[in-house]
Amino acid sequence: MMDDDQNFEEQPDSLIWAWGLVESAVDGIVTIDDHGLIEYMNPAACNMFGYEQETVLGENVSMLMPDPFRSNHDGYLANYLNTGDQKIIGIGRNVIGLRKDGSTFPMHLSVSEVEVEGNRRFTGVLHDITEQRNAEEEKDRLLQELNWRNKELNCLYQIGELVWSREMDDSLLQEVVQILDSTLSESDVTGTKLCIDEVCCNSPTFQSTPWKLAVDIIVEKRKRGDLEVCLIHDPNAGVANGNGHTEDRQSLIEAIGRRLGEALGHQEAEAKVLHASKLASIGELAAGMGHEINNPVNCIINCADILLKQAEAGSQTAEFSDLIRSEAERIAHIVKDLLTFSRQDTSMFSAAQVADIVDTVLTLCKKKIEKSQITLKVNTPESLPRIECRSEQLQQVLMNLVLNAIHALDDKYPEADDDKQLEISATVSGRAGIEYVRISVTDHGIGIADANIERIYDPFFTTKGRDLGTGLGLSVSDGIIKNHKGTITVDSKIGEYTTFHVEIPVRLNEEGA
Repeated sequence: MMDDDQNFEEQPDSLIWAWGLVESAVDGIVTIDDHGLIEYMNPAACNMFGYEQETVLGENVSMLMPDPFRSNHDGYLANYLNTGDQKIIGIGRNVIGLRKDGSTFPMHLSVSEVEVEGNRRFTGVLHDITEQRNAEEEKDRLLQELNWRNKELNCLYQIGELVWSREMDDSLLQEVVQILDSTLSESDVTGTKLCIDEVCCNSPTFQSTPWKLAVDIIVEKRKRGDLEVCLIHDPNAGVANGNGHTEDRQSLIEAIGRRLGEALGHQEAEAKVLHASKLASIGELAAGMGHEINNPVNCIINCADILLKQAEAGSQTAEFSDLIRSEAERIAHIVKDLLTFSRQDTSMFSAAQVADIVDTVLTLCKKKIEKSQITLKVNTPESLPRIECRSEQLQQVLMNLVLNAIHALDDKYPEADDDKQLEISATVSGRAGIEYVRISVTDHGIGIADANIERIYDPFFTTKGRDLGTGLGLSVSDGIIKNHKGTITVDSKIGEYTTFHVEIPVRLNEEGA
C-alpha cells in the first residue's frame, strides 16, 4: 500500500491505474495485517458495511463479523500463522457480515495472502449476495407452494371422486381420512378425525389436542358432522413444515368439508326423489287395489263373525275365529290408511280454529292419556288466526302424533313420573311473506335416533312392534300436510325428547293451491 506522505503523482502509471481499479471496484476489498487490523477498505466495502474509511483503519477486522465469528476470528488467524493450516485462505465461502447499524447480510468472501518486505498481508474480496439469497429463498418458497398446490388439488380430486360415487358409510369416511392424512404428512399433525351423523372415523395416530384445524359439515343449513385435524402446537404460531401455511391447510379442510356437505345434499336430494317416486307408486297401488282388497277382507270378517256365533265359548274354534277376525281387521286398517294416503282431495277446505281441532283430538285420546298417567300441557290460544283446512284430516295428523308421543312416553316411563309429559302448543310464524300457524307436539320420551330421522316418513317404516303400528301413520300425515301446502318437521334428541312441528298456511291460496 502507498504511504500517506508519499506523493501520489510520483507513482508509476501502472500503479496509479491499479489503484483506480481497486477504488472503483464494485465488490468490497479489505486488507488486514497479520494481527487482524484493517489497513485498507475500499469505498464499496465502506458502503457495504456503513462505515467511513477513517473510522475503521487500525481496527480489528472482527468488527465486521457477528458472533460467534467475531469472538473466534483472532484464534483462527493465530492458528493459521502457527500451523499453516488453511481454513478459508485461497478458498471462497459464504459468510455473514455485520453492518454498523447492527444488521447482518450474507456475502461471499475470498481471501488471498501476500508477503511484503517480510510482513504478511491478507486481502478479502467481499460480494454482497443478499439478492441472490433472496432469489433462492423465493424460488424455494414458490417450489414449496407449487408442491403444496399439487398435493391439495390431488387430495380434493380423490375425495371428490370418492364421495360422489359411493354412499357415505364408515368405509368411505375412513378412506377420506387416509387421503387427508397422506396430504398432511407433517411432523406437527397428530391425526385426522371425521364424523358424519353417528359415524366417526379417525387415523391410527390421532390424538386430541387443544390445537386443531376444524370445519363443520353443513347440509341445508343443518350441521351433519365435522372434520378436524389436531396439531401438537398452536396453529397460529408459525408455518407448517413444508406443506404450506396454516391458512392453506385450513382452506383445504374447509374445501373438503364443502365437498362432503355437497355430496350429502346430493344424496339426500336423490333420496327425496326416490321417496316421492315410492310414494307415488304406493298411492297408485293403493288406489287401484284398495277396494279390491276390502271386499274379500270384509267377507272374511263376516265369516269369522258367523263362526264366532256358532262356536262354543272358550273352544278352539272360537279362539281361531277370533284370531281370523282380528287379523282381517288389521288388514282392513292398513287398506284404509293406504286409501287415505293415496287420496289427493283438495275439496271441502274451510276455515277452522286450531284450538277446536286440538280439543277434538284430546277428547278422543283422553282416556289413553289418563291411563298412561301422562301430564298434559296445552297452549293453543283462541286468538290464533283461523286456517283453511280439512279439519278431519288435521285431526288425523294430530291424533297420529299424539299416539306416537304416548307410545314413546310409555316406553321410557312404564309408571307415573314427573317428567312423563306431553305438550301441545300453537303459535303464529311467518316466512317469505306468508303467515303460518305452527302446531308443536312435544314428548319427553325415548327420542328418535339420527339414523331413523330421515326414514320416519317412509311407508311401512316403524320402530314399534308388529301389533303396535303399520308404519303408515307419518307417511299419511306427511301427505296430508303437503296437500295443505304446509310442512311437518321433527326435532329430536335420543333419550330426551321429540318435537313434531306442523305448519299450515293461514290462507291456502297464498301457497298456490
